[in-house]
Amino acid sequence: MRFYQEDYAYEVEKVRDPATQLYSGWRYKVYRVRPVEELLRSGNAPTREDAERTGRRVLAQIIRAEHNHAPTKRAA
Repeated sequence: MRFYQEDYAYEVEKVRDPATQLYSGWRYKVYRVRPVEELLRSGNAPTREDAERTGRRVLAQIIRAEHNHAPTKRAA
């Protein structure tokens, strides 16, 4: 499931254990979706709620950092 915010998104998905094919947790992925899709960060969490919370937190940190480093327009 993917959630969008500005030019970014995060998604959460169930993770399967390759040996048993049983679900073994959740993964979150944070993307920049414009101008092209780019995976910025990913990680694992034990529950869906933890994956969503971490995905939202990481997304907010990335947006804040990129807005703080964006060039500012100066009045001429």
